[in-house]
Amino acid sequence: MKKTTLIFLTFLIFYSCQKEESKSDFIGNWSATSDTNFDINITFSNDSILIENPVVYYDRNYSTRWKVIGKKIELEEAIWDYKLNLEKDSLLIKHQTDSVYDLSLKRIKNNYGFLENKLGFELRLPKTNEEIIKVENKELFYNIYIGKENKSIIIRTDNNLKSINQIINKRSFLKISKTESNNKKLEKGFKIDTLTIALLSDKSINNNELDSIKSILKDYQIKRFFRIYNNEEYTKKDWKAEINWLGKYEN
Repeated sequence: MKKTTLIFLTFLIFYSCQKEESKSDFIGNWSATSDTNFDINITFSNDSILIENPVVYYDRNYSTRWKVIGKKIELEEAIWDYKLNLEKDSLLIKHQTDSVYDLSLKRIKNNYGFLENKLGFELRLPKTNEEIIKVENKELFYNIYIGKENKSIIIRTDNNLKSINQIINKRSFLKISKTESNNKKLEKGFKIDTLTIALLSDKSINNNELDSIKSILKDYQIKRFFRIYNNEEYTKKDWKAEINWLGKYEN
């Protein structure tokens, strides 16, 4: 009888450890990848899961208990099927009643990784030996991120535009450029002379390619460009920490 009880207890301990190990694979911060249609951040902790989804939850976050059973993540109000890759840094999720894994998440380790995940490409900023300064008056800066994939140039902005044509057609930069000190007016009373385009260009982008992008923007009365360069102070463990860019003005 004692031997049977010991075997049973050993099995329970082993099974509990298996569940805990499986749950520990998820602990941390995750964010939806750029190729998904969802803007979701998920933080797994031992006691709860925190879901940030501005579309569903508006101005609040949703927190609930969770557990892992087999290939399912069970919440208090839902059950998800999941697929976790071997490196444990990529997670696919779907509701158990759905047929397609429509949510792709990337494990986020720091704020710079969070940005790259949103952009959908690795942003390797160039280095410079010249003096670089902090971005001041951020409300008058419009960030354009430039990368390259399979020899094709990729464009991104903070408001999810994906080409220079989209930026121009939506005139999205006009929403940033507001000042009472300039007489040059554009539609809806916006001013643009003091607007600066911050160029965050991957080091694979050559000068001719960058000049071509600048030339297009100059046709729309953009006159000020600020090139962002690499700095070791950008990366913070706080994955939501703001990045204070450094660079210099260029023609």
